[in-house]
Amino acid sequence: MDTTDKLASYPDGLQQRLSAVRALIIDIGKSTETIGTLDESLKWGQISFATSKPKSGTPIRIDGDADAKTYSLYVPCSTSLIEDFRTVHPNMFDYHGNREIRLNLNHPLPKQELILFLTASMTYFLD
Repeated sequence: MDTTDKLASYPDGLQQRLSAVRALIIDIGKSTETIGTLDESLKWGQISFATSKPKSGTPIRIDGDADAKTYSLYVPCSTSLIEDFRTVHPNMFDYHGNREIRLNLNHPLPKQELILFLTASMTYFLD
């Protein structure tokens, strides 16, 4: 299974939302010169994005739970990204532990907020 097959395996509403997040990640990767190459693959059964040449950022994984009507973005727990965002933007996201941002499918896509988080993730090692 590749990332296209994985995306197609989700129910429609979840598939559309994860596709929108995927498109944001790809757009940020292409429009931010310092990010370099963005590699997409499956890791632990989730769609994963990693920067390479240079390794400017930390990996981001996306997944969803159709039954709970949620979708999530994950970063490695060894980073300070979640804690940093929780400190500076305590009400921006539903934070879970030190690796997950969980979003509700019934709410609009928080595009501007996600752009901040995704850019910070993909440039994590540049700061």
